Amino acid sequence: MTGSRGANGAGGASDGPPPVDLGQFAGSPAVQRWLDQTGGGGDPAERGRALQLLQRFCSFRGTSPDDLVAQCLRATKSGDTAISAVGRRATDEAITAFVATEGLAGHEAIALGNRLRGFLIHNGIFLQGPASIT
Repeated sequence: MTGSRGANGAGGASDGPPPVDLGQFAGSPAVQRWLDQTGGGGDPAERGRALQLLQRFCSFRGTSPDDLVAQCLRATKSGDTAISAVGRRATDEAITAFVATEGLAGHEAIALGNRLRGFLIHNGIFLQGPASIT
């Protein structure tokens, strides 16, 4: 049974894997960086919705938040770390595909995708989605 979700990522049950412990999920260094840089998500309910959205996307990708960021990076010849254009593009395409599975359209779909892009942006990976002007 698949429930509809609003722009904030809240919704009913889904056919995906069972959700992970959000407390443990929130302990990820990448998630902590995101929450720290965005003021902890404001009120607890909003923070919970943000974590649930990110958890669903990570389940969709079959990866952890830290690995999601790592997939957008590459090692240079000199041994430094740089953003991977291939990884970044694949992740952006995955965000678009994930949003399509959420059954949203218009502004709600754009806002949901941009919220996920915000997680990556706050972890040093620049992704630019469409404007969510209403």
